[in-house]
Amino acid sequence: MADVSQEQAAGRRLGSWKEIAAYFGKDERTVKRWETTRGLPVRRLPRGTRSSVFAYQDELEAWLRGKPALEAQGEPPESVARGSRVLIWPAVAILAVVVLAVAAAAALYLGAGSTHVPPASAAEFYKKGSIDWSSRTEEGFHRAIAEFDQAIAIDPQYARAYAGLANTYNLISQYTSAPAVESYAKGKAAAEQAIALDPQMAEGYAALAFNLFYGSHEFQRANDLFDQALALDPNSAQALHWAALTSLHLGEFSRPLDFIDRAQQLMPDSRSIQANRALILFYAGRAEEALSLLQDLKQAHPDYLATPSYLATIFLATGHYTDFLDAYEQAATVSKNSARLAIVAKAREGYASGGNSGMLAALLDAQLAAYRAGSEPAYPAAVTAAMLDRRDVALGLLEDAVTQGDSDVLSLRIETAFQPLYGEPRFRALLTKVGLPLPN
Repeated sequence: MADVSQEQAAGRRLGSWKEIAAYFGKDERTVKRWETTRGLPVRRLPRGTRSSVFAYQDELEAWLRGKPALEAQGEPPESVARGSRVLIWPAVAILAVVVLAVAAAAALYLGAGSTHVPPASAAEFYKKGSIDWSSRTEEGFHRAIAEFDQAIAIDPQYARAYAGLANTYNLISQYTSAPAVESYAKGKAAAEQAIALDPQMAEGYAALAFNLFYGSHEFQRANDLFDQALALDPNSAQALHWAALTSLHLGEFSRPLDFIDRAQQLMPDSRSIQANRALILFYAGRAEEALSLLQDLKQAHPDYLATPSYLATIFLATGHYTDFLDAYEQAATVSKNSARLAIVAKAREGYASGGNSGMLAALLDAQLAAYRAGSEPAYPAAVTAAMLDRRDVALGLLEDAVTQGDSDVLSLRIETAFQPLYGEPRFRALLTKVGLPLPN
């Protein structure tokens, strides 16, 4: 469910006019003037004030490379200081372009605290892998694995490429039929290698935390690793995003809402953060707000898999069955999941002949047939069985899901369809086995 989108590859984020001014070694009045007179690339938060701005280092560097020398535009011929780098304008303009290009690559591909600068070819493969990984499609995941592997082959010390590889393996079994046990094992190994290569890089700890939470249900250690990632980089949108998702499963909502809001402030254009914020809002009891966010996201990104998947989840839970069928079919189409396309066809037949109850019954029959054929996990059928109040069937399927290591069982505590099962000893035993807190 989680993601690092391509926006994260845009370099370190400068979150205010003060930080942008300090980056150039100028006062705030000067850089504000540059925005209006010279097109300085700053951004603004949605619904924020005029003064609520942020900028990415690589975009500022690209702007500098495209501008004439500052002296020629009425600026004093002084050094322009950016952190530890000092570029002299205009006397060494050609050298400055080279240094800026290297610095921009470093800003794009280095994690917080990292000092390793990868070769340009490795950095390019990393960038492609990050974009493909964020697609959340089977083809995208496989391309991302190949691209991260290429980056590592070029530069075996490239810690962030290992973190990207870990991220891909962490998610591939959640979005495709890839075996979860094998995928999480590969993700763990890649995350541990990222940390070994660069102990100061937040992404490695966040990737390992996600892996341990979903892969082996080591909840406390995962929380400790998220804390470590955020100590290294308090503005890591990835760590905040994933910490929000993992804490959601524990059944309390103030912490995940705080984390996801902070992540969205850091990366307001990230579609994965927007989608998961909607999911958290839904489970926190704010369904209408969640649906509004997802509908807007669907309009902006019609082929993004998370959006119809989450809409289907919410529509099913809230009894909007025709909308559920449409969203479920769209998700199956985007993911090219033939088993689910067959399931939704049967569910539509059931709805046509028997209304809401006919749809649920046909949906369950099709899900059970697909589960027995090995083309569908047990968990979705358990949700439908619980909605039909077929408790023994639901509990048996959930026991299968836990035994098989289905990562969806981490939603046992928050899944609305399972609330009537809270008092069932078998259900409470499953929560204990998974390690989730028991409801009151």
